[in-house]
Amino acid sequence: MALSKLHSLGRAIWYFRRQPYYGFIQGHDYLEDEAIKDIRQLVGKKKPEAVMEFENLFAGVIGMGKAVSFAAGRMGFYALMKILGIGEGDNVILQGHTCSVMPNAVWRTGAKPVFADIDPETFGSSAEAIEKAITQRTRMIVAQHSFGIPCKIEAIKELASARGIFLLEDCAITLESRVNGVRVGNFGDAALFSIDHSKPLNTFIGGLIYTRNEELYARLHEIRSDSEDIPDERQRLIWSKFLFERSYYNPQNYGKSFLVNIVNKVLTREKDSYLTDDYGKNPSSSYPYPARLPFFLGRLGLYELQRWDEEKNKRQQLFSEYLKFSDSLGLSKFLPRAYFDSNLEIVPLRFVFSHPNAVSIRKKMAPFIDINGFWFDEPIIACKDPRELGYENNSCPISEGIGEKVINWPCASGHEYDNNILDIFKRVFNE
Repeated sequence: MALSKLHSLGRAIWYFRRQPYYGFIQGHDYLEDEAIKDIRQLVGKKKPEAVMEFENLFAGVIGMGKAVSFAAGRMGFYALMKILGIGEGDNVILQGHTCSVMPNAVWRTGAKPVFADIDPETFGSSAEAIEKAITQRTRMIVAQHSFGIPCKIEAIKELASARGIFLLEDCAITLESRVNGVRVGNFGDAALFSIDHSKPLNTFIGGLIYTRNEELYARLHEIRSDSEDIPDERQRLIWSKFLFERSYYNPQNYGKSFLVNIVNKVLTREKDSYLTDDYGKNPSSSYPYPARLPFFLGRLGLYELQRWDEEKNKRQQLFSEYLKFSDSLGLSKFLPRAYFDSNLEIVPLRFVFSHPNAVSIRKKMAPFIDINGFWFDEPIIACKDPRELGYENNSCPISEGIGEKVINWPCASGHEYDNNILDIFKRVFNE
């Protein structure tokens, strides 16, 4: 144990010297002091209009529907299943590349998660795999769009409609990408969006359910209104961690964050601020579930939306450069086919592909990029053992095979450093 701690400290000191260094979370260093004061004055306060304004503007980005926010996307997912009466004896189909909080939410209802393999052309849900997973007990299909890449949602919609099964689009890691001109989130009966710090729109924690069904919206709104707030003490902790990320989660300072994090944990015994009690199968105990999005984070969401169009364009420009370099370096054959589909408009969260030499590539990347932040190197991330959540080994062989070889590159990590990260990309694959 002592050796492990010494190793972590040594690594943190080494990272401290790296500059720039890239992670997959973009802190809020763009916010001016006045904006920080504006958000800070709502910490622990009740200001419902701040969240409602954010919900309305967010829904307008997606389409003609309405959105209801929660303290986490999984909480909205849980509320939706409860409204639909999903429970014991029912099955919910999830993708074989997902976060443990999704099957955790299913288990909470008494239902059982069933995992369907991914489509190697999109890294998202596969209509063929979903069809094989459907039984008479299937009450919901969750179709996931991964890394900003739309899955083959039209085929999945047709399948769900033919079987009379509720279709939820999982847009947790995809925002404003389009299929034949239609934004993701508008194909299913409802859509889940995550807005935590690793997602396309960063409000530190949070999520929304979007729907065009007025009755469903009203029921979701009622559950959200009846839900409890995150306790004030934890809200203050979230605010403190938000300020930390604002200072350190950028390429200039990201390497330093490893050492500062260790010092903070040793000196302050820092508690969890990311609502991670739901990693694994056991339910949360230190915060309400579901809970309302803190009002100060609704205000933060408004600032995020103000810059979204510019941010979206920059991510797409960087994505275009990755594609050009991939072609010149002979990497195109390893990229998901969706990257070359003219029917898709992709707003990338990460540039992702699977490569047979992934182990050596990761070693070359490690001095420059936080490879510990890769998604999805195994079928269910953020848990000790996927089997405790109902996953059976070898049940999703494509997911497992791609996970062993997956490579992630940041698309949202301080765009003034984009030329530098492109140089690193070329260097890694030229050697």
